[in-house]
Amino acid sequence: MDELILVTATPFKRNNKDSLSIKDFEFTLSFDLKWMAPDLASKIRDRAIGAHLLRFDGNMLAPIFDISKIEIPHGFRPSDAIFSERSTIEDIIALIVAKSGKNAREATALINNKQEQLGDLVDIEIAGLLIAKEMGCNIKTIYEKVYGSIFLKADEPS
Repeated sequence: MDELILVTATPFKRNNKDSLSIKDFEFTLSFDLKWMAPDLASKIRDRAIGAHLLRFDGNMLAPIFDISKIEIPHGFRPSDAIFSERSTIEDIIALIVAKSGKNAREATALINNKQEQLGDLVDIEIAGLLIAKEMGCNIKTIYEKVYGSIFLKADEPS
């Protein structure tokens, strides 16, 4: 089972709740379980939103998946690999979610629709930048990352 799903489900299962405040979600990961520093708990929250595992329900976080079907193995502790950098598209989705108030699933659907409108002639990251710009996001922070991953990669010899 995906490690991010296990980490995301644990605060809800531990607190026996279907939704948690951001503070309670991060507090559980950081202080109750002592799995990570608070800033890393925030990164996990953002990754879970970008991966369509969590959504905002008002000012609460709610899992998009059925947590009752998740079994946390006894003694489970996340590996350091979970803290690796998010993909560019996850960053774009997180930017759209933060600015627009849409959830990650809605942002992803908008990006996929934009890519289809463009005849699948552009990479998903480019479609994501277009949607982010349409939503009024400041894309300067992510543009360099997209440029590096899309355009500089294309310039490399095969």
